[in-house]
Amino acid sequence: MSERATLIILAGGESKRMGCPKHLLPTAPGMTLIEHLHKHLSSLFTETLVVGNDPGLQRMGVRTVKDLYPLRCPLVGIYSGLLAANTDLCFVLACDMPFVKPGLIQALLTRTSGNDVTVPVAEGYHEPLCAAYRQSAIPTIKEALNQGTLKVTGIYEYLRVREVSERIVRQIDPELSSFVNLNTPRELALLERL
Repeated sequence: MSERATLIILAGGESKRMGCPKHLLPTAPGMTLIEHLHKHLSSLFTETLVVGNDPGLQRMGVRTVKDLYPLRCPLVGIYSGLLAANTDLCFVLACDMPFVKPGLIQALLTRTSGNDVTVPVAEGYHEPLCAAYRQSAIPTIKEALNQGTLKVTGIYEYLRVREVSERIVRQIDPELSSFVNLNTPRELALLERL
């Protein structure tokens, strides 16, 4: 991939079902989910940002950005990360998606020309927290947040969006494991087994 891009990891969720902050979950001895993602993906990017309000994030050695709105939703994290990024092209990833395939990320980033958003589709749904965004989306996201729109896909009708079909996604990730997110202690056990 020739265009420079920023990895934006969203770590601002409440983690009610998990019972503790997901970004601090251990994935290996001495490593958290954030550190796992940073270690395995940062070589694909010019920079890595972690968006969230937990003061503990700053101790991880990764550049952190605070949410710019008091609302707790991924759209705020995307907005805050896009504003802070040093590149026009960014890849947004939820911190609880540790199985994302680097090949899928590269495939999405190479399909971004002329679009504000490049998003994969899996099982009939957009995967907006594993997608590429450009800074050109910032004004639309800001307007949506000011009007109370919190759903990420709620902004898509106002942007140039390229969908990457499930057929293409499955060529890279046949099991769609890139979109598995960890919400409960039981799902965390899956990560430990893998």
